Amino acid sequence: MAPTDDGPPRRSGSDHLYDALVDAGIDLLVGIPGTQTLPLDRTVDRRDDVRYVMARHETAIPHIAWGYYEAGGGVAATLTVPGPGDTNAMHGLKNALDDRVPLIHVAAEADPDDRGKGPIHEIEPETFDTVVKANHSIERPAEFHRLVRSGIETALTPPYGPVRLGVPKSLLDAEFRSPPVTIEPPTSRFDGDAEYRAATRALAGAERPLVYLGVGARRSGDPEAIRDLVETLNAPIVASYKGKGIFPEDDPRWLGVTGSHLPAGARRALEAADVVLALGTRFDGVTTADWSLPFGETLVHVTLDASRINASYEADVPIVANVADAVDRLHRRLRSEPRPDTAWDGAVVGDRVRREYDDRLRARGLLEDETPIATAGALRTLRDALPAETVVTTDIGGFRLWAKQTFETYEPETYVTAGSWAGMGVGIPAAIGASLASPDRPVVALTGDGGAMMCLQELHTAVEHEIDVIAIVFNNQDYGIISKSPEIDRYAEGHRFDWSSPEFATVAGGFGCRGETVRTLAGLADAIDIAVARADGPELIDVRIDPDEPTAPSAGDYDTDVSF
Repeated sequence: MAPTDDGPPRRSGSDHLYDALVDAGIDLLVGIPGTQTLPLDRTVDRRDDVRYVMARHETAIPHIAWGYYEAGGGVAATLTVPGPGDTNAMHGLKNALDDRVPLIHVAAEADPDDRGKGPIHEIEPETFDTVVKANHSIERPAEFHRLVRSGIETALTPPYGPVRLGVPKSLLDAEFRSPPVTIEPPTSRFDGDAEYRAATRALAGAERPLVYLGVGARRSGDPEAIRDLVETLNAPIVASYKGKGIFPEDDPRWLGVTGSHLPAGARRALEAADVVLALGTRFDGVTTADWSLPFGETLVHVTLDASRINASYEADVPIVANVADAVDRLHRRLRSEPRPDTAWDGAVVGDRVRREYDDRLRARGLLEDETPIATAGALRTLRDALPAETVVTTDIGGFRLWAKQTFETYEPETYVTAGSWAGMGVGIPAAIGASLASPDRPVVALTGDGGAMMCLQELHTAVEHEIDVIAIVFNNQDYGIISKSPEIDRYAEGHRFDWSSPEFATVAGGFGCRGETVRTLAGLADAIDIAVARADGPELIDVRIDPDEPTAPSAGDYDTDVSF
């Protein structure tokens, strides 16, 4: 009698991997087809649980997946060929790692039997160890189940991050038996009663409390619960780059986004605070002005990553926990605690800080509709013209520093920006991902002319997939942050890194999308109104910005009259 075979059926490695992605809830794969990836490309094309979006450059692939997650679309997978494709994706993988964004990066590695012989695109797998949370090279069917499951679960376990799965084409193509991969990320709850008691005592007795929101508040925090805690403390609010949007900026307690360009009055509030509650931050150099910002007399630091405790600022009360748990436990304790009568009013503090900042913008003529226009005025015009629910992604450049303070945001998933990695070229690809996540909302990419030149080809991706995005190019024909740096005279004898930008509207037309150039705030408002109402494919608006405008002011650039 022939033996029976009760084991799992023989299936291709691509089918096994596809099923694992589906089990993890992944419904988007972003990639560019190549010879080594074709087995998985064909599987995705043949089956219909996962949408495939083909980018135009590998650098954009993880940026699209990153924007998809940040705008509420869930975890995406990415796919590149080995070598050049994999290394092009490193920029976006590192950005996702720093921003605590989970994604599954599949790289078709060289065949193990060919390694060391110089096959096309060969690169050592360990090259990627520092840009991902975990890096697994899968070489044999026997290790497929364990490493795929471990990798995906690692990405989906807080603190989140990208995971690389290196799978050679031969294994993607081969048929073998393997049990189904079932993804079950672990869940944890953190203790620390002594630390919670100390934090409660400090916050309950604080006369000048202040709350600081970081990336952890974005990843696990409940915006409503955070707002309730802020109301109980009656505290003013600042946020890191990644914390922007968690707290609505039309609330009078809002002070601004930390960094070198934090309003001077907000910096003074940080100096005056007797207790700062920092929720989910690692205090990186970008958002602390290279660790020069003060954080009150007593610092309560909540972070899920224990390695960040005392790494940049000494915490008087460290709490290793996710923000949602910490906010819940602190708020339940604080509701029953009496507060000092001398506690400052967060709304009064915020109103004074923001009023002074806006007065200085107006005094310098930066909000006027004069040609050439200023970035601050263009951003305020955009905010007024765009619906509140619009999802905005930002590239990197001088305009982004202005946007931190002058473009109000009201919900976390409507403002997508990079954290401390701060690599250019992310804006338009992220907007494509955001539109895939939120197809019923307007999606706008804010980019400079420098950043646009690093990712402009992705407008063709948007055309191909009929994705509605509006790209706003702040065009000052200059690398403004560099040209206006106080160090430029020291190193380049006053040289400006200006250039003659292409006619972006014409280039956009070549990709098959609409393009328009505007030179006034009124023209920008009209162009936005038409683009939002039309919502018919991608559009580009080239906004001509004054090349001689000042950079976003740092706290040390002007004296503040705000005192506490």
